Amino acid sequence: MNNSMLKRLLSVFIALLLFFYIGYQIYSANYSTVRTETALSKTEADTIETTGIAIRKESLIEQPANGVVAYAIEDGGHIHKDGTVAVTYANEADATAQRRLQELDSEIEKLQKLNAPGDTYAANPDSLNKQINQELTDLLIASRQEGLSGLSEYREEFLYLLNEKQIVTEKVTDFNARISTLQAERQSIASSHGTQTGSIASPASGYFISHVDGYEGVFDYDQIEDITPEEIREKMAMQVTPSASIGKVCGDFNWYFVCVVDADTALKFQEKANQTSYEARCVTLTFPFASAEPLPAEVVKVNQKDKESEGAVVMRCNNMNASLARLRNETVQIEIEEYDGIRVSQKSVHFETITKETYDKDGNVNGTVTKEVKGVYVMHGSEIQFCQIFPLYSTNSYVICEVLTTEEENSRSYDPFVQDDTEGDGTQQEEPVEGLFTDRTVHLYDEVVVEGTDLYDGKVVE
Repeated sequence: MNNSMLKRLLSVFIALLLFFYIGYQIYSANYSTVRTETALSKTEADTIETTGIAIRKESLIEQPANGVVAYAIEDGGHIHKDGTVAVTYANEADATAQRRLQELDSEIEKLQKLNAPGDTYAANPDSLNKQINQELTDLLIASRQEGLSGLSEYREEFLYLLNEKQIVTEKVTDFNARISTLQAERQSIASSHGTQTGSIASPASGYFISHVDGYEGVFDYDQIEDITPEEIREKMAMQVTPSASIGKVCGDFNWYFVCVVDADTALKFQEKANQTSYEARCVTLTFPFASAEPLPAEVVKVNQKDKESEGAVVMRCNNMNASLARLRNETVQIEIEEYDGIRVSQKSVHFETITKETYDKDGNVNGTVTKEVKGVYVMHGSEIQFCQIFPLYSTNSYVICEVLTTEEENSRSYDPFVQDDTEGDGTQQEEPVEGLFTDRTVHLYDEVVVEGTDLYDGKVVE
């Protein structure tokens, strides 16, 4: 093969390659394919997981206890000053006997109530079935949220409803035989065991906690809102020794949960703390390793050296029960904010520069306003429309966008009519940051473009 033949073949190859390239560009310009996803509603929570510590205004009960202690009030229960928080017995057998006597008295009282004419006979099976189903649901929920320690109350109510149904449906006529058996057991126990040998009074009013962990008094409750990240870390790492006290009383119904977060997360909490309403300042705390249901907490303070440093977040709570009363050093999941909006893929988000003419009060053009806005391309038939979005929350894969009605879109649309200023220097009014520069924003069920080339507003896709 000579050089002239090789040159002709190379020329033909280059010509074919150029023809293919031009043809592809023409095809892409006129027959560009795009891939879309339907915009759907989505609720997303901005949640972090960290560790923190519960701080209460606690007074130890120092009164010595001689003998076996039996608590007269449950953890988290309210007690008045000088009220009885516990009684003592000579030995464990007497204490166990007294607990059994209390159980027997409660059961006898319920059965006697079922025997007495009254509301029981006016009840109907359908109503009772609904109550039984609801109580069973509550019991199952409590078993998951509160653990086995919190089920006794639900169990007693569930059992009472089942017994009431037996009376109403005439499966039994009365519970006299069971009452007689319980009374005989009670008499036998009472005659063979001693009574209490003493009692222990509360030193203050508040709610009672039997568990003592050694952190009582480590933190200054009255100065807790000024705590620093360094103080939290230092005191959480302390080696503490629980005292021999039988319990403690929390004199203030409000208690705090404090933790350390990074600078970016501290900014989110600071935004919450700056809100005007209590509801807007609230976050939700969940303790995955404690038998406690999620609870609201108010963000009252975020303490930082500067905006680039980590922050100490101080949250105030006023819920209390037996599970919450035992919280101290805990892993916590904090739901900072919940967002309801329209979800779009990050692949669909673009920035476009939009220029709008402005007008004076007489309707004459007096300038332009140019702004780079974030938005998505939406398919309308065969035409693509660019729609501005207002992100509420975003991840690496998607964005939750604010939902606007037609009226809200109209109220937030950029107003092109700009009044002349009194100085005559041509200064124009500033457009709000969240102004709508496009005809509309993304709507529910829009077909949003996630893949495509050479996208622009008004492009027709064959």
